[in-house]
Amino acid sequence: MQILKICRKHLYICLLSSACLLLNIAGQVLAETVPVKDLDYSNSGAVSALKSPQKIEQEADTLFYKGVDEPNKKLKEAYLAKALAKYMLLLSMQPDNAVFCTQIGVIHELNGRKTQAKNYFYRAVNLEKLNPFANYYFGEYYFNIKDYHNALKYYKIALQNGYGSYYEVHNRLATVYEKLGDLQKAKDHYTVSLMVNPNQKRLNNKLLLLDKAYYSKKDYVPRQQGAK
Repeated sequence: MQILKICRKHLYICLLSSACLLLNIAGQVLAETVPVKDLDYSNSGAVSALKSPQKIEQEADTLFYKGVDEPNKKLKEAYLAKALAKYMLLLSMQPDNAVFCTQIGVIHELNGRKTQAKNYFYRAVNLEKLNPFANYYFGEYYFNIKDYHNALKYYKIALQNGYGSYYEVHNRLATVYEKLGDLQKAKDHYTVSLMVNPNQKRLNNKLLLLDKAYYSKKDYVPRQQGAK
């Protein structure tokens, strides 16, 4: 999975008026599909509940990126488990927050729990249909299972709603169009990606190959009629 370290734009709504109310809400777990063993609140229980959502999110993000970057498997799992607990706590505070749903989905996918991941991605895009963060990672989910038509759908929504300046998104779209056999659109997105980030030297060769159409048909899945 391609993790983008990007700024997520979402509003915090002050829903909690006292520490007591925070403690009550923190105990609510709103996603029954998550295994109980993943909900270890030992480091984010009463003490974390007294913190602001912004502070808890900062801690969750730090643990998440440590997990993503950690080469040691056991440490990676530990970081992600702690991050998951904090995101679950945040989601219990703000059950309509598409970003928290998405982050939980990403962690499940990184841990190989495809069903749980899909459930949270689906919930996220239903909460905010045009949220670029949620749509990008739902696209990643489908890309990773080689469902390129659905991947294309969600990548395009992300691109059109705030992620047009991210070269990684253009690279993903270009790759999907390659897989679907639309070499012209693949070339278009690689070109934009190279404009945004000129340091991608490999794309120069990729564009040359596209220009000369030196691609074997076996590398592509048949393009379905009406695919965009």
